[in-house]
Amino acid sequence: MKLAVSLVLFAGFACGQQFDVLIQHGRIADGTGNASFLGDVAIRNGKIVALGNLPGAKAKRVIDATGKIVAPGFIDIHNHSDYTLLADGNAQSMIRQGVTSMIFGEGGSAAPADGKQGWTDFKGYFALLLKQGIATNIGSYVGSSQVWTQVRGEKAGPPTAAELTRMEALVRQAMEQGALGVASSLSGPPGSWIDTDTLVAMCKAAAPYGGIYSTHMRTEGQGVFESVAEAIAIGQRAGVPVDIIHLKLADKKLWGQMPELVATIRQARANGQDVTANVYPYRAGQNNLATIIPPWAHEGGSKALIARLKDPALRTRLRNEIENGIPDHAPGQPP
Repeated sequence: MKLAVSLVLFAGFACGQQFDVLIQHGRIADGTGNASFLGDVAIRNGKIVALGNLPGAKAKRVIDATGKIVAPGFIDIHNHSDYTLLADGNAQSMIRQGVTSMIFGEGGSAAPADGKQGWTDFKGYFALLLKQGIATNIGSYVGSSQVWTQVRGEKAGPPTAAELTRMEALVRQAMEQGALGVASSLSGPPGSWIDTDTLVAMCKAAAPYGGIYSTHMRTEGQGVFESVAEAIAIGQRAGVPVDIIHLKLADKKLWGQMPELVATIRQARANGQDVTANVYPYRAGQNNLATIIPPWAHEGGSKALIARLKDPALRTRLRNEIENGIPDHAPGQPP
């Protein structure tokens, strides 16, 4: 098959047809996992039509890539440009770094929505992006927090049977409209209000469509081992692959235990489960300040949170739980 494809690709070149763009003498990393190699890339009508050693080839535009890498566009698998892409479809900050595909959605996602932005589902959101024009490819998960707040609002759980049924229906709708799976951000509300069983139910709704479960776990500090175990259990119970977003040990007390944490993922994979994890390519990380405030203080929305922060009677409890964690709190069971 590879030989046949090569013959087809080089047929136009052999006949002396001109290319639109010719990238010469670059080191080609073709994205297949094979070793890179020196060669040329020929483009016609926006598509690669020849690849390899192309001596004597001509083109309207020739780019000398000597000493440079020539690679397919990069895929940013965890991007938060859901709404900024609507404001600036050119996405210069992405494409100038070689990123040509962006994956949206974590706890929150563009859909399901209440219609205030101009859409209520992914069908409407994608249509709006295409109408205005965008420079990148995109994909999106449906956020578990997005589904939760659309059904329950700014309230902790557990959901009623009717609410859970509605959540499952919203996930199915999202998957039918192209969502990649269910994503969660469980370190702070509203994600931290969602119990394990509800996440399993959402993922089960996505499973028949080939969806996966991508998660920013409940904690990356004390309790990180339990959080990884919860993510693995959700995938196992729902029958979906698991992707753990930015795996790390945020608590200095746990530094040095990453081999043990990775071993739990390796064991799941050895047991036949599809589990992957991602790490930052740098040592620093950041998150919203609100994520360190205990989940119970967020219930009712931002106005209620601010009122609690101003309440002197709650200061001692807030300080203690921010510094030491929530006592007797097991992942998957919001307080």
